[in-house]
Amino acid sequence: MSDKQQQIDAILHRCALLMANLGTKTPLDVGTREKAKQQEREWLQEIKDIDPEQYKMLVPDPQEYETQEKSKSTE
Repeated sequence: MSDKQQQIDAILHRCALLMANLGTKTPLDVGTREKAKQQEREWLQEIKDIDPEQYKMLVPDPQEYETQEKSKSTE
């Protein structure tokens, strides 16, 4: 496995842990779904910087994803 893929796998693992701990009231719980989604977006951006093609597979329509998130934040 390449170093690049190991980096991406580590980010995806963090994303999975983030969502798995949501609502558990443990130190790994970020508190709200909105905070979790914000963190996930930041981490997915890291993947985009490492491998734009893999990012496209994970986020098929980035504009739609970003638009959905922006509209949720204004609600």
